[in-house]
Amino acid sequence: MVNILLLEDEHYTRKFLKKLVSENPSVDKVIDTPSGEEAINFAREHKLDIALLDIELAPEEGLNGILVAKKIHDFNPDIFFVFITGYSQYAIDSFAVHPYDYILKPVKKAKINEIINSLTEEIRKRNIIRRNPEKIKIKDKNEIFMVAPGDILFIEKQDKLNLIHTENNVYKIHQTLSKLAEKLGGNFLRVHKSFIANMDNISRIREVSNRSYVIEFDGYDKVALMSRYKFEEHKHRFAPL
Repeated sequence: MVNILLLEDEHYTRKFLKKLVSENPSVDKVIDTPSGEEAINFAREHKLDIALLDIELAPEEGLNGILVAKKIHDFNPDIFFVFITGYSQYAIDSFAVHPYDYILKPVKKAKINEIINSLTEEIRKRNIIRRNPEKIKIKDKNEIFMVAPGDILFIEKQDKLNLIHTENNVYKIHQTLSKLAEKLGGNFLRVHKSFIANMDNISRIREVSNRSYVIEFDGYDKVALMSRYKFEEHKHRFAPL
């Protein structure tokens, strides 16, 4: 089952699209809004799998669907974007956020269902992989180490290398932080331009100034840094019960 965000500023079109999407048996929840800013806030507050975004919004918004997608992608790179529009000239611009598909109005029910069914299968496969993540292969001189993602505390960028911190060792790797974050999945948060932290292994977050935080880990004396910007982006994940 998937949760869907629907952004469409025309009232009757939004009602029509919401009805089409809601009738698909793979859909659990549809959150709809006419506002780009509200769509961004909903994407922060809810666990959403797919965003169906109209590109042309009212001029007073100061946003269009592509800009909304870029802002959502910054804090939720896993969401799948599908753009809906009456104008084909936006197609090239929309690929800046790697949309899964691009639909021209008038929207057909068969097309909506085809996309939702296809994405549901993609999400199912991705979740299986994340529940059984592959070990990270790290080559150091004449040895290759196999490191389970769950053993990683955090990853730290130092010059051209990235240091993978585990409780018992620190491994050096040449892959970029962005590639590592993509491979490791949703429990690994980009908390600073130079740090990725494993949510499952964080023991405490301390504010050390009005611009930064320190992240501590169980049984480990080294810490990761978190910027205030990243704290604001991820704070809903740290909210107390």
